[in-house]
Amino acid sequence: MTLFDEVGAVALLCADPEGARAWVRRVLGALADPEPATARLRETLQVFLATGGSLATTARRLQVHRNTVKYRVGRAYEVRGRPLGSADHDRLDVELALRACVWLGPPAAPAD
Repeated sequence: MTLFDEVGAVALLCADPEGARAWVRRVLGALADPEPATARLRETLQVFLATGGSLATTARRLQVHRNTVKYRVGRAYEVRGRPLGSADHDRLDVELALRACVWLGPPAAPAD
């Protein structure tokens, strides 16, 4: 069972799945790629943001070492091409885009 509170915003994005995937790609850049290693970076960043930026709590939740979390978060920012901006909307967009990847799946990698 899934609570609406867990997927409410993503449910709104489902009205236009293709538009939602394009938006996710714009927000996350290459961090939206479907590869398993990139999926781990997204998962780590999502938990990191949900824990208020706590490396220790994220590490406990993911059952990895704190340094692994630190590396993955830094790598996620590198792959995205930019860190979280100082604007609240950037963080909210990133968190929502990460959640959308979980529920809608990552968008297909762009064609070269």
